[in-house]
Amino acid sequence: MVKSEWQKLGHNPGMIGVLVAIALIPAIYCWLYLSSMWNTYGKLDAIPVALVNHDVTQRYHGKTIQIGQHLVTSLRHSDSLDYHAVSATKAAAGLKSGRYYMIVTIPHDFSAHATTLLGAQPQQLHLTYQISSGRNFIVSKMTTGAANAIETKVSQQVTKMYAGILLKALHQVGQGMQVASVGANKLATGMTQVQAGTTKLATGQQQMGAGLTKIQTATPNLPALKPLQTGLGQLRIANTQLLMGDTQAATGLTSIQQGSRQLATKLQLSAQQLASIHQRTANATALAEPVTATIKDDAKVPNNGTGMAPFAIAIGLFVGGIAVGTMFDAYTPAKRPTHVFSWWAAKASIIGLVGAGQAGLLLVTLHQFIGLKVQSMSQLGWLLLLGSLTFLSIIFALRILLGGFGTWLVTIILVLQLSASAGLYPIQLTSSFASRLNPYLPMTYLIDGLRHAISLGGTIRTDLLVMGLVLVAMQGLIMGKFWLNIRTDKFQFLDGEDLPKAVAK
Repeated sequence: MVKSEWQKLGHNPGMIGVLVAIALIPAIYCWLYLSSMWNTYGKLDAIPVALVNHDVTQRYHGKTIQIGQHLVTSLRHSDSLDYHAVSATKAAAGLKSGRYYMIVTIPHDFSAHATTLLGAQPQQLHLTYQISSGRNFIVSKMTTGAANAIETKVSQQVTKMYAGILLKALHQVGQGMQVASVGANKLATGMTQVQAGTTKLATGQQQMGAGLTKIQTATPNLPALKPLQTGLGQLRIANTQLLMGDTQAATGLTSIQQGSRQLATKLQLSAQQLASIHQRTANATALAEPVTATIKDDAKVPNNGTGMAPFAIAIGLFVGGIAVGTMFDAYTPAKRPTHVFSWWAAKASIIGLVGAGQAGLLLVTLHQFIGLKVQSMSQLGWLLLLGSLTFLSIIFALRILLGGFGTWLVTIILVLQLSASAGLYPIQLTSSFASRLNPYLPMTYLIDGLRHAISLGGTIRTDLLVMGLVLVAMQGLIMGKFWLNIRTDKFQFLDGEDLPKAVAK
């Protein structure tokens, strides 16, 4: 029995090819899916972000302060995200269209607030981030993490600036203290000189008194001339000492005045330097956390399930279509077809009803059982219906036109859509192959439309149009196959019997 089965397979090379192709499906799946998102976090520099700079240049402590411009230059040369310096209008339009995933806005008073952190009324620097979680839930988390890095970068820049200012102030205070020390030394020297001069004055006065006494003693007795000359000499010496003491005292007083002025001036300047640095709690808080931020989400996603819903819905509809394609024979007619349209309509009516049933049951499940909150229930309903019918059309067209190979190809298309439809990660983070393939996949447009219907709002006209064209094209191919079979009198089997030949011409 085993030998017979293998012999039968050996005489059917087509089946061998099908089995080999099926065996390759897991390898193809892993290759296409994993390679498309192998290193997504290593490609963050491909995520486009808009930079809007309103900052006004300031002058502070003799320096030009342009923190906003420095931030823009730093970010544009970084490899964290793909930053673009644009106008506010262009940034808003880009976020809405999906060209940008985040807007970083630097206000006009950014640098001005940076000059107040040591003042009486410190103001923290404030950045505004604008995202759209509904566009891509995962990338919104990535850009939010990058926003924290931006705050850290600006904080480091501001802290460095103020560290320089504080060190300069302390250096100036130190210089003032050194000069004040010189003045104090002059004061001490002057006092010493005054004291020395005063001592000499006292000595001179004493010597002068002694000289006068000798003169008075010698006057009645003129022969005592020698004792008189000695007294006059002492008077001359005393007079000299008096003059020296007076000069030294005057010099000392001058030194005292100079030292007093220097000491007073430098102490006043040092006091002013220190007084300019406020030490209140508000200043400490501002220096510890100089930058704050506000994150505005234009299409806020309440939870992870809502963010992942478009991708999950699209996969569910395609897998449901595969199940219908496996279980239902969309080719073999129940009786002899008389016209291509009747043959097509007989099959399409059943498939269409099943597709509509899938869409309706899914809509009820999402709304009633899961509790999905959406922007537009009508848009969601139309997308589910058209997405279901489009996927069914693709699946049945491939099966009818290509047989077993078509069934295999359906699986490959599913894998391609999982990896290249930007359902999880933005297309900028996927492989180059996935990026090029993305515009040609119907699931790309279904996911985009679902994001609008659930979170973003806005029109889904393009998504409906593309899927509608795919639907019409696939149904056209099916009708073409039916028409060709009628023309060539070729039919499948029904209940083990050959179908009657086509209607006579």
